[in-house]
Amino acid sequence: DGSRLKCEKSPIVSQNSIKMGLFICTLLFLISITFQTVSTNESSTPTEKETSCNITGMWRNELGSRLYVKANGSKVSGVYHTAVESMSNAAGENRIARVTGFVGEGAQPTVSFSVLWKKGSCSAWVGQCFVLHDGGEVLKTFWMLRSVSDSLAEDWGSTRLGEDVFFKT
Repeated sequence: DGSRLKCEKSPIVSQNSIKMGLFICTLLFLISITFQTVSTNESSTPTEKETSCNITGMWRNELGSRLYVKANGSKVSGVYHTAVESMSNAAGENRIARVTGFVGEGAQPTVSFSVLWKKGSCSAWVGQCFVLHDGGEVLKTFWMLRSVSDSLAEDWGSTRLGEDVFFKT
């Protein structure tokens, strides 16, 4: 009868097929568990430490400047110690200035702060505080430095713009 399949048992093929089938099933099972674990970890709610960026604390940027700030509600205050100057002693003898600013609400808040340097220049930063995957915090900012100009004709070179990335220490 052509409509019925006949299966003949071959001990060698049968044992190898079963072993290979078990191996493949085990491998697929392990792969599926691994992908489920990865996707579950990515979509699960992270802990509070991982989700809330706290602006209060000590920060250091890529150039070595240090920022010490404390948030009190929406207000930010502290001290900035610059590692760089536009010209010698422009920031003052100790290169330290008082910080004042504001911080937004939320888990990864926006922030703005400014300083007035000893020789009259002023700097302002605006940015946002982010939480990294490892739980570390980073403050990504855009800055503007306005140096004092002796005349309107020399004004063209008195404003500088750039980016700073601060890492919490």
